[in-house]
Amino acid sequence: MKKLFTLLLICASLTQGYAMNAASTGSKASKEYTDKLVVTINGESSPEQTTKIAVDTPKDGIMNITLPNFCLNAGEDMMYVGTIKVNEIPLTASGLYSTFTTNQTIQIEPGDIPIEGMWLGPMLGDVPLQMAGKISDDKFYTTIDIKMTLLGQTIHVVFGTDDFESSIHSTWAGKQTETTNVYTLQGMRVKSNVAKTHALDGLQKGIYIVDGKKVIKE
Repeated sequence: MKKLFTLLLICASLTQGYAMNAASTGSKASKEYTDKLVVTINGESSPEQTTKIAVDTPKDGIMNITLPNFCLNAGEDMMYVGTIKVNEIPLTASGLYSTFTTNQTIQIEPGDIPIEGMWLGPMLGDVPLQMAGKISDDKFYTTIDIKMTLLGQTIHVVFGTDDFESSIHSTWAGKQTETTNVYTLQGMRVKSNVAKTHALDGLQKGIYIVDGKKVIKE
């Protein structure tokens, strides 16, 4: 099992170029998320490894994801699984992030890196998959259960961490403490070192300069 996860790490390191290409073509809005990925098979988990998942949103409320060049090791042999794509995943808005869950049957595509042998995924036919998680502009978390019926096992994949609430609160607190100066159009400073989120509080209606930009107080 140790060897399996060592080789899994090597395969994952080869996916970066593919993810970049997948995130930059053919979608309305595309993005890459880089985070830790852990794979669990038969109760044993791999060490954390940094990898990327490409996400695109072809239309509002719908998401597609790509996990490229997924590889495993079976005993002494390398098992090249392939590229996992899950499309038409519905998103549910939940405050500053969205949640998602989907049960689908997919077909795994061949990867796009040079290998010694062939990609197993396309030969597996229909593969049941369960997926759930959360997504925001700068954070992505998901669990993926891939049922390899032909191999008699389920591969459990975890990407990212489910700490959205603390991350959002931390980001908001940081913005609250950012300060700035406020000037009139004539260059007179009317406020110094005030929180950006309250820069215009208490001022009369008019146009002011905040962070070098004109801001209207109504």
